[in-house]
Amino acid sequence: IVPGLHSLSPWYPRAWRIWTPDYFANTDLSYDDWFAPQREYAARITQRYIRFNPYMQRRAACALPNPQNSLGMHIRWGDKAVSRVILGIELFAPYAEAFVANGGDTIYLATDSVTVIDKIWKQWPKQVTSRIFRQQDVEALSSNDTASFDLGVSPHRGNVEALTDALALSKCTYLLHGFSALSEAAFYLNPGLVERAVNLEYQGEDHGNNRRKEAAPTVEYFIDKILSRGRRVGGSSRDNNSGT
Repeated sequence: IVPGLHSLSPWYPRAWRIWTPDYFANTDLSYDDWFAPQREYAARITQRYIRFNPYMQRRAACALPNPQNSLGMHIRWGDKAVSRVILGIELFAPYAEAFVANGGDTIYLATDSVTVIDKIWKQWPKQVTSRIFRQQDVEALSSNDTASFDLGVSPHRGNVEALTDALALSKCTYLLHGFSALSEAAFYLNPGLVERAVNLEYQGEDHGNNRRKEAAPTVEYFIDKILSRGRRVGGSSRDNNSGT
């Protein structure tokens, strides 16, 4: 079903260029330009039809109790190496440190990997880890390249955990991420977050069918431009957040 949706459905929003024929891939466009109409369409559908019930809203509020002036980090490992790039925590660290050094408050970590959690707490400075919040008692956490949905965890439980992360990330002021459907879901819930996000999978290299070489914004750009955008909306992501 999924390959068919990717290849044959013009209305189907995509999280990266994969299983995508040339007339959908539009490789003459940058990724940002390629994503833009898909995100706009998906956000309209999300805002029209998707509502989180009180239980899910409480879960997200417990996971991220203070979304004001917050940085979301979605670090997907698990089975991602099958078709995309595993982003090491060392790519996220300079941005997280810059966020804290420039007055940032809370960092929300969403990940499918217990290894990511262990590495961050062991390797990152305490002034950063002391600000990190994450969803507690997560069962769908992988310790290798097994997908979180193949761990034998109840599908309902895994879905609840994924949706909690998506909702919490959408409430963040800023977002660090790679190519992922969950990160895209955060943008559908909060379209304004796009201009305050950094895709670290833009590493100046080709990915999938993309023939353009794109690079992620530098840490300096993140400090000078992206952080200032968050300050203009009062350090909160509630400028355009639906589904709550």
